[in-house]
Amino acid sequence: MDHDTLKERTLKQQEERKGTYKVKKLGNEVEIDRLTLEIVEDFKDAFDEDKLAIRYTPLLAQYDYIVGDISAEQLRLKGFYNNNRAVNNHDKIQSLQDYLYEYVNFGAPYFVLENINPRVPEVNERSKNKNKSKHHRPVTHKRESRAKVAAAKQKNKKSFVIKQK
Repeated sequence: MDHDTLKERTLKQQEERKGTYKVKKLGNEVEIDRLTLEIVEDFKDAFDEDKLAIRYTPLLAQYDYIVGDISAEQLRLKGFYNNNRAVNNHDKIQSLQDYLYEYVNFGAPYFVLENINPRVPEVNERSKNKNKSKHHRPVTHKRESRAKVAAAKQKNKKSFVIKQK
């Protein structure tokens, strides 16, 4: 696929997405995909309704905060949770400053949206059972077998002596 065809398809996809997710801004409140978001910070007027409509995905609805930064005229979105949630610290809003220093170009425009009513992600039965093994053994057996293997290795271990001339 040549560069022009790829660019054409990308522009077409962006127009489709812009039509799918309508963004309404009323003062500091933004509505998209039946979500109400509040603009907490808008550094260098980074917030753009059209760019948000193009980049938005329903997966972001589960987060308490959505951060968008602009680099090379492209909007990147990342979700963060409230500090009181039981998630990794790097996924909490308390780590926003670290994220901005590490992943966002210095001085680049960014915005922070607070999700007033975050949605709980829908989990279907298939994804729940995805990580479960069909031949599940209790953890104690694994530990016991590991201990036996380690003991056998220790028993058969040969000691090496370095001889000096």
